[in-house]
Amino acid sequence: MASPITDRYFQSGDRTTNIAILRKVKYLNNFEECLRRKDGSKVWLLGSANLVEGKGGASAVIEHTFIDITDRRNAEETFRKAFNANPEPITIATLSEGRYTAVNDSCLRITGYSREEVIGRTSKELNFWARPEDRDTLIEMLLRQGSVRDFEIGFRTKSGEFRVAVDSAELIDVAGQKCVIAIFRDVTEQKTLEKQMRQTQKMEAVGQLTGGIAHDFNNLLGVIIGYSEILEQRLPQGDPLHKECLQIKKAGQSAASLTRQLLAFSRQQVLEPRVLDLNSIVGQVEKMLRRLIGEHIDLRTSLDPALGCVKADQSQIEQVIINLAVNARDAMADGGKLLIETSNVELDEDYARRHPPQLPGPHVLLSVADTGMGMDAETQARIFEPFFTTKEVGKGTGLGLATVYGVVRQSGGHIWVYSEVGQGTTFKIYLPRVGQTTRAQQPSVAPADSWRGSETILLVEDEEALRGLTRSLLEDSGYTVLEAGLPEAATEIALRHAGPIHLLLSDMVMPGMTGRDLAATLAPIRPEMKVVYMSGYTGFTHSGLADSEIALLAKPFTRETLLRKLRETLDSKIKVEVR
Repeated sequence: MASPITDRYFQSGDRTTNIAILRKVKYLNNFEECLRRKDGSKVWLLGSANLVEGKGGASAVIEHTFIDITDRRNAEETFRKAFNANPEPITIATLSEGRYTAVNDSCLRITGYSREEVIGRTSKELNFWARPEDRDTLIEMLLRQGSVRDFEIGFRTKSGEFRVAVDSAELIDVAGQKCVIAIFRDVTEQKTLEKQMRQTQKMEAVGQLTGGIAHDFNNLLGVIIGYSEILEQRLPQGDPLHKECLQIKKAGQSAASLTRQLLAFSRQQVLEPRVLDLNSIVGQVEKMLRRLIGEHIDLRTSLDPALGCVKADQSQIEQVIINLAVNARDAMADGGKLLIETSNVELDEDYARRHPPQLPGPHVLLSVADTGMGMDAETQARIFEPFFTTKEVGKGTGLGLATVYGVVRQSGGHIWVYSEVGQGTTFKIYLPRVGQTTRAQQPSVAPADSWRGSETILLVEDEEALRGLTRSLLEDSGYTVLEAGLPEAATEIALRHAGPIHLLLSDMVMPGMTGRDLAATLAPIRPEMKVVYMSGYTGFTHSGLADSEIALLAKPFTRETLLRKLRETLDSKIKVEVR
């Protein structure tokens, strides 16, 4: 409780100063003094003084009163330390104007201002509110409720950068003036990560849907293309129906190309991965790219000579580079520069945390950058969606970048886009680095005139129309075909058949059992039987499926690709162990 303090607490210097002031103004009110008690401890006093002139030649007299405010000043000091030490930004501003009276160090650090630039200025003068209506809403809620918790706002730093925060505020009284004390937590990174995660989940869902549709459509296309080939072979060259049959086949192949792109986006197409040197691939496609993008674009490459290897499907990686180059060309109608770079990178935990679902570790970076028109944030958020395009109607399918996304993800990598309107675009692809070395690709072991055969093939396919077509193609080429619609029937045939079965040609996805499981079941019964898997997609996980030695036949297939794959597998000296 405050108590009067007598004249003996004055220090000489303070007394002299106060007397000088009093001689001018006659009265001094609410001044603070810091003195020491007899025991040496500090005491804070709030004083008032009055100069009374002496009468009859008497000296002037000072009448003064002091109140002990030590507890209040200690509390204020504690608040000040807590205010500045708080890791979250805190501001105190007038309710009426939003004029700042106090800000802590965290606020200055996040906004980029100095204390002198903030104190005494309003939030409007500092352009703090990215959305001015946010302050109006906050004040309205404060007046109605007295306090606000976790209200999302947008604010701008001194440099103009947009940030997102959640604001909690209270109404307080400071020296008789209504003020707002606000604590805001910067959640910009959190919001960015949530947005990236939602986009990833969205792409996964769309991928599953498109993959399922494309897989079923592939079986139908296989029948259309296969029977059109049979008719084409049986019709004489001069027959009027020969041309029409050829058009049916071309249309089917064009449709199959679209489904392959959809399956690439959904990461469900059949890949034949092997260890690759990206520098070699860039070098191989560079000449073709120069013809493709035109002379008005300056194409340059910067390839790391010590680049590590990756494991991926070569044709698909080539398609990725081509698609990105074509996309860059379309963004530079009046010419520009296109730079393709490779380098070794080590992604740390922090980078992976900020770029989910990127994993940390050694990677190879493939970067494709252009000086084109660039993209805004809204466009960037959708560029990998199938059928999304900014081109005119009829100028593109909207599957180019969707295909790129799917191939990269199925190869175990990630792709990120960095772009600004008018400043160009950079695509960065990170593929896991492997410790293996590249191997020369073996040429086809059988010439075109020896694709026929006389071996016995166990054909397992649950789609009846496609099974009938495949049987016809095999029998027409001299093979003996044992046919089964389900894995259980195939097992019975393998047990009953008296002669040899040279090869199992099985669909990968079937009711009740996969082709891989069927091959493992039959391996003890038919140890010398080789295996070729057929699949329109590989949206499942099996250990060793990505092994480059496993024979995979992508649906829909032509007669030529079917017979070549069988001949290569049958003539191969390598017997792949079925696990």
